[in-house]
Amino acid sequence: MKILALGGAGHIGSGGVRELVKKAPDMEVIVADYHLDKAQMLAAEVGGKTTAIQVDANDMGNMVKAMQQADVVLNTVGPYYVYGERIVKAAIEAKKHLVDVCDDGDATEKILALDGEARKAGICVIVGLGATPGITNLMARSGADKLDRVDAIDTAWAWTAIDPKMTGSGIVEHYFHAIDGDIITYRDGQWVPIPAMSVTKAFNFIDPIGTFEVSQVGHPEPITLPRYIKGVRDVTNYGGIWPTKFSEMAKVFKEIGLSKTTEIDVRGRSIPARAVGTDIILGLPMLSEDFVQSLIDTVVTEYGEFGIEGVVLRVDVHGEKNGSPVHFSYNCGSNADLLTSLPSVLGALMLARGEIKTSGVFAPEGVIDPKVFFRELIKDIPVREIIDAPIGV
Repeated sequence: MKILALGGAGHIGSGGVRELVKKAPDMEVIVADYHLDKAQMLAAEVGGKTTAIQVDANDMGNMVKAMQQADVVLNTVGPYYVYGERIVKAAIEAKKHLVDVCDDGDATEKILALDGEARKAGICVIVGLGATPGITNLMARSGADKLDRVDAIDTAWAWTAIDPKMTGSGIVEHYFHAIDGDIITYRDGQWVPIPAMSVTKAFNFIDPIGTFEVSQVGHPEPITLPRYIKGVRDVTNYGGIWPTKFSEMAKVFKEIGLSKTTEIDVRGRSIPARAVGTDIILGLPMLSEDFVQSLIDTVVTEYGEFGIEGVVLRVDVHGEKNGSPVHFSYNCGSNADLLTSLPSVLGALMLARGEIKTSGVFAPEGVIDPKVFFRELIKDIPVREIIDAPIGV
């Protein structure tokens, strides 16, 4: 069996390749990336049955040809609002199963709309199987399965903004996309638009992060969870970044329009405003080395080494069991590349081994058994479940 890791030399993709080789040393892994030199270096590093090829996600024919070499595609090419739908269409044309870590709500809706085409092709596409969405969705599914009635689900995340391994523009552009304009949330049984970051809430994450205030942002959980968890009335997603100065900076960029894709004139060149904002963020180490170092020092003092590469997740599921109110809460955290890549690897291996036999396009909670998933995940990432319910329920 072969798995094609599309974008496999990137930050999250390389983590996925390492986990694939560790979890399934007999599996053939093809590292497919635009940067062939990086793909070859990674293949040499991990060893095993790993090879490297060059793939351009902007070239549909090139992608289809690459996918046809494998049985399953693991995609980490972002931003997904640019590449997500295109790559799923390539998998449909190649007739290959695919799992990705898509974290853009609008891209998720477009990919879900390809369900009929995926069924005709006889393939299974699992969209959004990373940390958030992904682990968060299956936490919600796990809690919902234990209730007679589900009323509300809150999903939340907080993410480092100073991980030295996050060198590309994709994650910055994704965050700007998530906080720009109106986003979709789920209220009173309806999908409704609200201004991004207009609602804030403090969640108690695992140590060392603890209580941290985050805002409602554009993410797939409110879009997918109501499709699969019937009867739920409210679904939210809250997200934010630390250090808080970066979060405050992002809000300023949003207010002055640097999170938008509108093109502006920059010294005679037409450039998307978001690209300008992204380049400023990525250029901070050179523009203001002392400022960046002070942020790193503050984070390490407050959160220790976890603050450099860490991500934390929390999910709260409210409902009823045997006539009594019950609240399940789930917490976990790890470094960003493991927390995001490992779920997609577990999904890709399920598909490669034939453990998922259906066809179509699904969010994780629609096709993966959370018991099976968490049995594997907790070998590397502990997950805490707390039940708030009357005694005996």
